[in-house]
Amino acid sequence: MIDFLIMLISFIAFAAMLYLLFLEEEGDYSVHRRLLDIKEGRAFGNKGDKETDKIYEALAKREKAKKSNIIEMLKDQSDYRIAFLGEFLNRFSFTDKIRILMKQADVKMPIDVFFMIINLLFLPFLVLAILKNNIFFMVGGIVLACIPFGVLVLKYKKRVGQFAQYFPDSLGVISNSLRAGHSLLASFQMVAGESPYPVNKLFKTVSDEISLGKEVREAMIDMSNYMPDNQDLKFFITAVLIQKEIGGNLAEILDTLNFTIREREKIQGLIKTQTAQAQLSGIVLGLAPVAIAGLVTIINPQYMEPLFNSTIGNLALFTSFFMSFVGFMIIRKITQIRV
Repeated sequence: MIDFLIMLISFIAFAAMLYLLFLEEEGDYSVHRRLLDIKEGRAFGNKGDKETDKIYEALAKREKAKKSNIIEMLKDQSDYRIAFLGEFLNRFSFTDKIRILMKQADVKMPIDVFFMIINLLFLPFLVLAILKNNIFFMVGGIVLACIPFGVLVLKYKKRVGQFAQYFPDSLGVISNSLRAGHSLLASFQMVAGESPYPVNKLFKTVSDEISLGKEVREAMIDMSNYMPDNQDLKFFITAVLIQKEIGGNLAEILDTLNFTIREREKIQGLIKTQTAQAQLSGIVLGLAPVAIAGLVTIINPQYMEPLFNSTIGNLALFTSFFMSFVGFMIIRKITQIRV
């Protein structure tokens, strides 16, 4: 009965973590979404011109989203749901790192709730390990407790990948907007309204900060903190700041940057295609010894027994696994070509 309750608590904590981390709405104010609203008939009643009402409704949604975003920025939001837990967690330096990672991954969750989920995943297995006097339950609890951190990293990498995919198109929008005579702020607002997630959210945050009186330089520097691993964004920020200081044709610079990004993506795709076989060979060579040793151990345990029960066997086993790992890392390093 105790085992069942512990497993049930762990399952509930794991389900809550997945719900809070994955099922979050992402802003999408793209042209495709607005046209879809018009097509599906989301309109103001039946009076007047229906098509006109649909267009006005889509525009009203856009303005409402802008106002709600500004209100959200002005609110004094706390990173903690429970005050005393916040005071306790603030004593540790790793709390700031988790806060930054959650912000970069766009996870809207209080930090104390995040740590409570981790404890709910780990503590039941710790109790089970003490009751059963089996350390493997504790190992399982540690593995489960590491899953929320892994989910944050995966969400951040996914967000970086999505941003890199849509960012060149946003550069084209900004460049064309500047050529049409719009200001830089108006160009950012246009990207915030037309681009898909997460590009729209990043530019909307920056444009709202500038609209509220923040310096352009400070807003652009904060922009890089949301996406620190994207070099293209850093080039864009540098170009904008230099143009602000000494002037120049920013539209032409952005066109050049857009062309460079797209050409580099083509080269990276070609390199990935050419090195796919070598990367697969490295994975096979690294996993083959482990898989064969496991199969032989299952089929004929007596044959593998000297490797586990003697000092020379342990040394040989460790050496073989270590050499397989080194070989895998060498092949992986060779096939990683930076552009």
